[in-house]
Amino acid sequence: MSGNWTAWKDPRRAATRAASNPVVRHLCAWAAVAFITAALPSCPVRAGGPDEDAVTLSVANETREPLRCTVLFAHFVSRDLGAIAPRAEVSLSMFRQGNDGALWIPRADGRRMMIETIDCGAAAEMRGQVPLLSVHASRHLRYHSACRRSGAVVCTDPVPVQ
Repeated sequence: MSGNWTAWKDPRRAATRAASNPVVRHLCAWAAVAFITAALPSCPVRAGGPDEDAVTLSVANETREPLRCTVLFAHFVSRDLGAIAPRAEVSLSMFRQGNDGALWIPRADGRRMMIETIDCGAAAEMRGQVPLLSVHASRHLRYHSACRRSGAVVCTDPVPVQ
């Protein structure tokens, strides 16, 4: 027999050699696809768990100009809720954790995007926050807040809606 068998005796060199083999890479890729496919039926349909509530917050624009609301998540990530026409409103669906009241929205991959705040306004220097403390602290499932202009935009504390 010929060949360099010492490469297969050394685990570091053997792993490098196996990883460079296209057949091994192909088999690993198919094994990963098979594992993911087998795990998919067990994924929950509902993003929240049994101790979590699906919560809806509507924000009304009570100004004479369009407002834009932005959900700010951790790590400087944001989601624009779009323009809200005067006398119109936008609704945001989210989840509330049962143990601490934290609010979150699921990402496309199912992971949680924790909500830090919601800002509304026409221009960056005049934006106001929708206070979320009452949504964190209570157990209601639907809330309503209204944003008005008083120099800067001021949004009311969300109140429960029946």
